[in-house]
Amino acid sequence: MAQRVFVELLLFLTPFMVFLVYRAASRDMMIKDRWPLTSLVLVGAGLAIAALVIGPLLEPSESNKCFQAAQYINGKTIPAKEVPCAEAKQPGREPGAADAEQPTRPPPVAPRDEPLPPKPLDSGPGPG
Repeated sequence: MAQRVFVELLLFLTPFMVFLVYRAASRDMMIKDRWPLTSLVLVGAGLAIAALVIGPLLEPSESNKCFQAAQYINGKTIPAKEVPCAEAKQPGREPGAADAEQPTRPPPVAPRDEPLPPKPLDSGPGPG
């Protein structure tokens, strides 16, 4: 985590360092005009955000791995872990069971043929 923060900070400060080297390499060491602070901040922020987005996209992904969430079974907590998808416990399916072995059933549908009984009319507060 500290490495990630350090890299992001370094990417943000890169435009400032490049501008400083450019000013130091120029013939006149005196800075006559203001630093283009807004431009340097925007470019640095753009670099840092681009690294945040592109970095995870370029990391290799593990295929055929599923996340098994933490479970509480029989009074014991089983920690979360990555398991092969064939062994992952999925709702409505036994671990290791192939999808082809289980018949697919349509979801249950509520009956709509019978009308609902009418509600009794409220007669309001009365003697009683």
